Amino acid sequence: MTTSFDAIITTGTLIKGKWNNATYRIERSLGEGANGKVYLVKKGSAFFALKLGFDSVDHQSEVNVLQQLSRTEGPFSRYLIDVDDYHTDGKDYPFYVMKYIKGCKITDFIKMKGDQWAGLLGLHLLQKLKDLHAHNYIFGDIKIDNILVSGYGAVELVDFGGVTLKGRSVKQFTEIYDRGYWGAGSRVADEGYDLFAFAILFMQLSGQADDCFSKHMLPQNRTIDLLKEKLTHMQDKELQAFIPFLYKALDGEFSSSQQAYEYWKSLFYKWVRPLKAKKDSGKVLVWIQAGFVASVILCFSIWYLYS
Repeated sequence: MTTSFDAIITTGTLIKGKWNNATYRIERSLGEGANGKVYLVKKGSAFFALKLGFDSVDHQSEVNVLQQLSRTEGPFSRYLIDVDDYHTDGKDYPFYVMKYIKGCKITDFIKMKGDQWAGLLGLHLLQKLKDLHAHNYIFGDIKIDNILVSGYGAVELVDFGGVTLKGRSVKQFTEIYDRGYWGAGSRVADEGYDLFAFAILFMQLSGQADDCFSKHMLPQNRTIDLLKEKLTHMQDKELQAFIPFLYKALDGEFSSSQQAYEYWKSLFYKWVRPLKAKKDSGKVLVWIQAGFVASVILCFSIWYLYS
């Protein structure tokens, strides 16, 4: 999609803040969401992600959320770097600068590394959701494009345009991940809303229910029973171990993301044990275990720094 930014923002463009006077050099486009366009920028020797907002009201709402989260202790601390306006051609364009997260889509990561990584990625994603929910927010717009994976399967959430305070109407969502779209619940922001979307995401990773996610599906055919039926036929051996979790998430049976995290972790341990016995899975297992250990060390480091 062509935007008004394309005419004024190109590689090498210098974005100078109107109020804070910080200058960022545009390196390349990183992507585009419902309410803004994101660029890789450089300031000095450091790289950041800069988002220019399409709509000032939506943009400010997203900034407010990030400011709140950046003041919290834990993984979202100091996520927001700068907030300002870019003045050019007689117009002001609101922008904010955040940490740059280098990674790839979760689907691309699995294609490169193998679907044996799905269990660990699910654990890391649930950890992120659990941390966000602890601060009284839900993510709201979980989808493939909004999840980046790097390193030993480290998972990061990107595009906070859909982040919503618990108890309010979800601000931004993508239909196939929305429980209201499937007649499985309301669009009131609660932890179960994100967990439902999590289940849809992992059904997508299996490739088992691709026909369910067609935009041409009639409303009367979009039911929770259809999704459950697809789960019963899931062929992906690496994801079959987590089917009990997906059933519960679709049904809204988890009381919290903490409970969901603990249940997924228990299934993950059960899945890892038989994998150890497979000689041809040795190298994969070593990398997955390294990813899990790295995540534990990271969680401990965060706890130590902020306790």
